[in-house]
Amino acid sequence: MDLLKCSALTSLEVFVIARVVARPRIDWLAGIQTGYILFVIQYLLLKSYRVFLYPKYFSPFRQLPGPTDNHFFFGQFLNLLKAETPASLYIKWIREHPDAPLIRYLSFANTEIIVPNSVELYKEILQTQCYSFQKASSWRRMMKEISGEGIVVMESDKHRKHRKMLNGPFSLTKVRKLEPVCKSKAVEVTHVFDRAIKADKNGSTGVIDCTDCFSRTTLDIMGIAILGIDLGFLESTAFDASSKTDDKDAEFSFHKAYHIIFAQGRLGQIILFLNAFVPTRWLPLRANREFLFAASWLEKYLAELVRKRRAEITASIAAGKYESGDSRDLVTFLIEESLPGGSAEGIKEIEIVGHLIQFMAAGHETSANALSWSLYVMAERPHIQSKLYDELLGLDDDPVFIAIDKLPYLDNFIKEVLRLYSPAIGLFRETAVDVTLEGVKFPKGTLFDIITSVPMLNPLIWGSDVDDPDPTRWDRLSGDAASPYAFEAFSQGPRICIGRPLALMETKIILAEIIRNFRILKVEKEFTVENPSPVMRPSGLEVCFERIAP
Repeated sequence: MDLLKCSALTSLEVFVIARVVARPRIDWLAGIQTGYILFVIQYLLLKSYRVFLYPKYFSPFRQLPGPTDNHFFFGQFLNLLKAETPASLYIKWIREHPDAPLIRYLSFANTEIIVPNSVELYKEILQTQCYSFQKASSWRRMMKEISGEGIVVMESDKHRKHRKMLNGPFSLTKVRKLEPVCKSKAVEVTHVFDRAIKADKNGSTGVIDCTDCFSRTTLDIMGIAILGIDLGFLESTAFDASSKTDDKDAEFSFHKAYHIIFAQGRLGQIILFLNAFVPTRWLPLRANREFLFAASWLEKYLAELVRKRRAEITASIAAGKYESGDSRDLVTFLIEESLPGGSAEGIKEIEIVGHLIQFMAAGHETSANALSWSLYVMAERPHIQSKLYDELLGLDDDPVFIAIDKLPYLDNFIKEVLRLYSPAIGLFRETAVDVTLEGVKFPKGTLFDIITSVPMLNPLIWGSDVDDPDPTRWDRLSGDAASPYAFEAFSQGPRICIGRPLALMETKIILAEIIRNFRILKVEKEFTVENPSPVMRPSGLEVCFERIAP
């Protein structure tokens, strides 16, 4: 917009100079030179005003409370990158201003960003005025780079249409058909735990990397649910150097491409984050080369899978042998519905591939991180682990999910873990139209960071023990804590996480199998939380455990 404004003003100025001021009239080359100089000067002046003067002296939001330790150009941008977790600074700000419904902070180039800080505002933004907000352009650029043209980056009518179409395969009835898959993988997790014990020197305890183990587990589940393929990622877990594969010699695979894209190192994460604001993929860095190759490889892999499955379905229909099954994976569902008369008729291949990547990523990260943090809490709070074990003793040897789902303490425990360690960091929005909140008018294009942990870690909502894991708090909710908008682990409103039923089912089934068979003893070593990152992903979280005697 600034470029257009400066270009229009420069054109007018050059015209006036050429036709009115200059005597004799300047030639076309001099006109171009004059215009270029005027454009550069005006653009730099306008940007200087927007970056250095407007936020401090002229913005209508400058009176809103917020952090004051800003960098003169980057605002809080660098502080957010250096923070202990992606959400920790936001929590610091809301506790410094607990009664402020709106908090303002400055980001890259002193861009103003608003952070809502009340249950009422979360309801207003996520429910009442849901479609008055859209995903922030910088966030869309970042997500599109790693996950393509799927529902996560869609807006308005297109988003509504695809959301309605995708509700089918993620309905509660269809998700329950994946129970045998989840139970099978839960048993496989116990086998991995047993292998870890055998690999240990004393043979009585074992150590696993939670993030690695559960990422493999849930990625396998999502492979079956989304692609109709058991990727066998969990089975390939290795505990000794001789069985580990050298990445340099290994054939490029789905596992490797996925790991490069969604489990990048520190430099890769920073590049991904920065690329949302300024282009960084052109830099001649190894992280860039690996990311671009992996992203291209994964897109081609999934596109070929879609074409192959489409050809199989089309041929089967033509031969009169095709039967549609209720337990279809997402690829099959989308291809069937894309046929004439289907709910996804006209869907583009690039959109199907985008849906697949996004559901694979979001679907496995949520549950994997919830499982990792669950074991961390159990290691730190043995009394909670004991209560979970006692509750699970009442189940059959091979319990069905309906029985597991009815366990109140397990249900409370998982909600408490999700409250303390929200899987997704937040929803990054901008106003699609002019909006008024708390009597403050926000013009179209105003940026909002809707951080999931803000209402879930607010002492005014949850009490002074807000940071302490206490599953029993869910039996005595009152005030704002009883509002559904105080619990944002899966968001709320029309855009609530579509995969929520599957995430909770696989988490409960896997946790139940672990708790019934193993005792988590301790956290083996210090670990960190990846930052920058769109998820609360622990890095290096290893726990020591032992098998419970029959």
